[in-house]
Amino acid sequence: MSEENKEKELSVLGVEELIGEVHEKEIQVIAFRLNEELVGVPIEQIIEITNNRDLTPVPKAPSFVIGVMNLRGKIVPVINLKEHLKIPYEIPEDIYQRNKIVILETPKGEVGVIVDEIVGSVKFPESDILPEPIGTVGIDVKFISGVVQLDRELLILLNVESIFNQEE
Repeated sequence: MSEENKEKELSVLGVEELIGEVHEKEIQVIAFRLNEELVGVPIEQIIEITNNRDLTPVPKAPSFVIGVMNLRGKIVPVINLKEHLKIPYEIPEDIYQRNKIVILETPKGEVGVIVDEIVGSVKFPESDILPEPIGTVGIDVKFISGVVQLDRELLILLNVESIFNQEE
């Protein structure tokens, strides 16, 4: 059977021969800043980014819980991610004017985290993810799923499951 007839037969059967490059899985994260650290969360775990500043304090909540917000009829806790990850921080007076709240899908439901600045969407091949060099960043390694060297800085990939699976 000629090569051309073979291709037609495969095409008729709905089977196509894959020839050429194998495309590597690409990862997309939303990158943001916590102090000077550039961190990212997979886009699949982000529900939305909001400026909603209508937070209600929760009495007797852990110190890292800033309050709760109403997100289209859902009550969502909002936390200080820096305190939760034990990153040194100061709460600026204008925290609600300049900071954004990223709503994440976590094992414990939707949670809002206050971040300093949204950097944007970053895409990279999965093979670019490296293990975190121990002691080189200010976040405990158990909360990191890896790092990616970008052009000018290191992107720390947060492990949302481990951050929010703690018993607190």
